[in-house]
Amino acid sequence: MIKFFRHIRQNLIMENNMGKYFKYAIGEILLVVIGILIALQINNWNEVRKSENNKQKLMIALKKEFLINKKNLEKHSLGLHKNNSQLNKVINYSAGTIDLPIDSLRLYASNLTYETRLSMLNSVLEEALSASKFEMLNDSLKQTLSLLKDFLTSRNDLSKMGGDIIYNKNGLNTDFMLNLNAFKENNNERFYVQPPISMHPDFIKSDVEFINYIKSSKTYEKLHQAYYFSKLDEVWITFGLLGLTNQTINLLERELKDND
Repeated sequence: MIKFFRHIRQNLIMENNMGKYFKYAIGEILLVVIGILIALQINNWNEVRKSENNKQKLMIALKKEFLINKKNLEKHSLGLHKNNSQLNKVINYSAGTIDLPIDSLRLYASNLTYETRLSMLNSVLEEALSASKFEMLNDSLKQTLSLLKDFLTSRNDLSKMGGDIIYNKNGLNTDFMLNLNAFKENNNERFYVQPPISMHPDFIKSDVEFINYIKSSKTYEKLHQAYYFSKLDEVWITFGLLGLTNQTINLLERELKDND
């Protein structure tokens, strides 16, 4: 092809037909420019397609991660709600507004806190929030993901604050936990690294002693404090994290469907 155009140029020069030569030269330049533009357009198409493929993969990975988190959140929310319902009854019993059988009172009081820790995956979320990939997503997804990240951080801070007050408080709550038998060992544990420990006699209470302990104003105060943070955690998880997770899944499904 190059030899063909060179041959035409040489013939025009030999014929000394400069008018036709200039027209030809302009035409050749235009062909080269058009060729470059076509190549650039093809390259742009390839980049757009590559970007769309990466966006699709990211959204699929996000959806998988959020579906797992949804399952964990729903399970944790149910367990936390059951635990809070029991603690609510203990507080009302302490206040003298309801009656409970002693066996139920001991059981509910021993479940002072929901021991199961919330486990959520966030590796894909962190990847999506990185500067390079965040801009690939639409505005609704970006807003929801950012909000979800903020909710998760705030919930972790809230959980830590509640745990510090209930468990630590300079060690002042240790006797409270022991009197309620809230440190009891789970006989259903699959793995044991140490043999079970026995309760000290000073913390073993008769039914009457236990009832009087629960009904004291100091115990009521500590129960109410534990309940406040646990109930707040339930609201934060059920109406915050779980709600935003469902919203994000719906947005991802809609976006993936539109891209099919």
